[in-house]
Amino acid sequence: MSIAIKRFKKISGKVIYGTTAEERFQEVHGITIEEWKSKGEERFKAKTGMSYDEWYIKKVISSTPIAYLKNLNGSVSQDDIELVKDLQALGLNDGVINVLLDYVKIVSKIGFVHSLVREVGESWLNKNVTTIESAMAFVREEWNK
Repeated sequence: MSIAIKRFKKISGKVIYGTTAEERFQEVHGITIEEWKSKGEERFKAKTGMSYDEWYIKKVISSTPIAYLKNLNGSVSQDDIELVKDLQALGLNDGVINVLLDYVKIVSKIGFVHSLVREVGESWLNKNVTTIESAMAFVREEWNK
């Protein structure tokens, strides 16, 4: 079997020829990933009256980091409380801490390790990631790498 044939992928009886994720997505769905995201954002805005970003900013502003952690993990330990205090002592505001907590929860393959969270918090400060908007932009940039 040739290498070219091995690259084909069969989905619901249809052979997909695309070599990139974008090409395969467009073959399967008939639209680009960007178009799909845009349509999702439009539906979300029609349903909630706000964009994804507006909704997320409202979410991270409306909760303290302790309450946010409790929502993420189901409970809060004394170590969690100390972690939040350490992040606040670094100079991160509560909204940025909440974005940081989400980010680490999503990307960490080793789990929610407090020393890692502190390290990422310090890194964000060194990179001047001090607002919710800059934290969101940083996360998007990292995600797209």
